[in-house]
Amino acid sequence: MSARQAETFAARLDAWAAREPAGIALIDGDTPVTVSALREHAARLAGALADAGMRAGDRVAIWLPNGEEWVAGFLACARIGALALAVNTRFRARELADVLGRGRADWLLYWPGFKDIDFDAILSDVPATLTRRLRGVCLAGAAGAPSRGPAGVPAYSLRAMMAEGTPLAEAAADGPAICFTTSGTTSLPKFVVHGQATLLRHGDQVARAYGHDDGARILAAAPFCGVFGFAALAGGLAPGIPVVCQAVFNARHAADAISRHRVTHAYLNNEALQRMLDAAPGNDYSSVRLFGFASFAPGLESLPARAAAHGIATTGLYGSSELIALVAAQPLQDAVHRYLPGGRLIYPDARVRVRDPASGRLGAPGESGEIEILSPSLMLGYLDDPVPTSRALTPDGYFRTGDLGYVVDQTQFVFQGRMGDSLRLAGFLVNSAEIEACIAALPGIRACQVVGTEHQGTTVPYAFVLLEDGAIPDPAAWRTACRRAMAAFKVPAGFHVLPAFPVVESANSVKVQKNRLRELAAQLMGTGP
Repeated sequence: MSARQAETFAARLDAWAAREPAGIALIDGDTPVTVSALREHAARLAGALADAGMRAGDRVAIWLPNGEEWVAGFLACARIGALALAVNTRFRARELADVLGRGRADWLLYWPGFKDIDFDAILSDVPATLTRRLRGVCLAGAAGAPSRGPAGVPAYSLRAMMAEGTPLAEAAADGPAICFTTSGTTSLPKFVVHGQATLLRHGDQVARAYGHDDGARILAAAPFCGVFGFAALAGGLAPGIPVVCQAVFNARHAADAISRHRVTHAYLNNEALQRMLDAAPGNDYSSVRLFGFASFAPGLESLPARAAAHGIATTGLYGSSELIALVAAQPLQDAVHRYLPGGRLIYPDARVRVRDPASGRLGAPGESGEIEILSPSLMLGYLDDPVPTSRALTPDGYFRTGDLGYVVDQTQFVFQGRMGDSLRLAGFLVNSAEIEACIAALPGIRACQVVGTEHQGTTVPYAFVLLEDGAIPDPAAWRTACRRAMAAFKVPAGFHVLPAFPVVESANSVKVQKNRLRELAAQLMGTGP
């Protein structure tokens, strides 16, 4: 395969199918999908979508769970040259509207009855001004489809399209492939774009760094719509290694899958690993070579020792939407840093440094500052947003992560936390301003501040609100409205009305003291002093 061919997912899959047609590409739940079957699915779906009018450069919102449908949908878009807009199945109307609107989606792929969730109803809550732009909605999981979608948009059944379509022979060249949503410095998430060549190069490097050899099998425990799950998927697809996935993470089922399918590598957050060990303490983990974990949940410092008691080797991970997940892992031989968040960068030519945000001075090893990383896995940019893209980079090409940490040396570092007010909720990085904007728009609420607090071993959002004159507090109604507008993990665990927010004044601004709100939230949740 030439270097040019290796730059596209279609070429990689074609080559894999040619050398190992009966090999396993995916295990979807417990259903094996051969390499040739996945290639045929993706090529035939690409042909059907092209027949329906999809073209290179189109933007396709993929609102599907982990599994063959998601992977084939992404590969079909890549074959056509369309940009996949990754949408979390936990998203609701407000979040979906944001992706369709700011992402300027031309097509939507979704599964109406997945998990008995009424996705059609969610879609109907999206303003018609946003859905009217769609040229088609494509439905998975059912043989039939309505003749028209929202606002008269044509609707297609993916199953029917597949039966009638012919494989798309010509694959597009390298170009923008997928767009992930991430937390931003405003109330709106950023849209991060990566190209096919970058993703494949990253998958290759992940395989080399983490030991994905011919005998490896990978458990992709996180959703493919985020960089954590997608990096695990790419670490299988790029080199040609089987990936085991679940539509929805279930701790007991994941543990069973590890023993049944002889999984060697898994990448998950520390809370998911804890839940798996709780659900299946006697499980057979003898096939496992490495579990890489990201420290998303607080209070799980004893987890590595617990995993070791089960014969599981673990190490801390690091990644971001802009640099892709798994871009760093702590060396197994490093007894001091092995279980700390952060890691050694997996690219030989990647570099890391920290900078004091106040003085701009670069920090020495062990000195905390904002982490800056130079890596070949860097994004193409923020979608349709060149100014923030430029601001995210230093003049010499380092990415400003917005994370606090310190370097061990020029290739290894330790992550200490976010420098801003982002929250890690259910494994997803969420800007508190996004939740605040949703709540502040509710009737009777004048302003809102959201902080994270610990509850039963995980981080949950907690909202503090100021009311308009004469307004009556109604936490139940607020919670219902939030559940309708946002993913469940973004819905505050509690609401508390204040007469005013605690603030500190400086010469330049008046800032809300979120540290005091965090202390109050902990007290109200019963976890504080």
